[in-house]
Amino acid sequence: MKTYFKIICILLLILSCSSNDNDVDTSQMYPSFGSEINVTINGLSFDAMEPFLSPDGNYLFFNNLNDGENTKLYYATRVNDSTFNYIGELVGTNQTTAPHLDAVADMDVNGNFYWTSTRNYPTELNNLFHGTFNNGTISNIERVQGDFNRNTPGWLVMDHGISLDGQYLYFNNARFDDSNCLGPCETTIGIAQKENGSMFTTLPNSSTILQNINDANYIYYAPCISSDNLELYYTRYLKGNITSNTVFEICVAVRPNASSNFSLPKVLFSEVIANLIEAPTISIDKSIIYYHQKTFDSHKIVMRYRNVL
Repeated sequence: MKTYFKIICILLLILSCSSNDNDVDTSQMYPSFGSEINVTINGLSFDAMEPFLSPDGNYLFFNNLNDGENTKLYYATRVNDSTFNYIGELVGTNQTTAPHLDAVADMDVNGNFYWTSTRNYPTELNNLFHGTFNNGTISNIERVQGDFNRNTPGWLVMDHGISLDGQYLYFNNARFDDSNCLGPCETTIGIAQKENGSMFTTLPNSSTILQNINDANYIYYAPCISSDNLELYYTRYLKGNITSNTVFEICVAVRPNASSNFSLPKVLFSEVIANLIEAPTISIDKSIIYYHQKTFDSHKIVMRYRNVL
């Protein structure tokens, strides 16, 4: 509570010295969530990571172990908030020849589905794909084009989050160098606007909107934007060697309207790597947050209900 009070005081001081209309309104409250609840996926016998709940709440998308060797996308159908029935692979998204990675599901309200894939990498460097979802199948598959693609060997769109209306892509650029870094060496989150079905262009003020979030001292990934575009959830950890003491944090930043800058982040939950937590996704009414957590022998999906003020 003391940390929260200090953050509010700092932000109020900043506001008192500025007349910028895009400054963060500190009356916007950070969300909080209740105790952790295990999610049951009936019929599933392997790891479940990187969850994404469809806008209608009927489908839970996820990938298996994210090892980059045989990573595939799967889906389950809703029984209730914490119970789903495993159906199988998401048809159309998964490569068949190892090593490969197809992961990190996203979808807008119109059924436009997005995911990260290493297919034909590094011959083709833009690795974000989209297609049309219908009853467990993705069709009309294309690469997502745009200036957010670094088109540089070693750089990938590691993660992404699509706005509910499909107009804004929260992209996560990451540089990998296996000889010098375990995991990404550096990351940046940005925002791009949709030009047409497969083209997005980075907003001119993207870096300003996210100036309170991007910090060179951290590795960022798994952005998820709420349905009203006012809450941005993501995962981060301090840059450097990953050890048993490395803490992974699920954070949220808020703003009063969809054209304002995001606030300083609030850490919602944190765990050391032995109990790793990552990849938040939020229900369309913002009442439930899902993410995955590492157990002693696997990874599982968990959830929490939002506290009502």
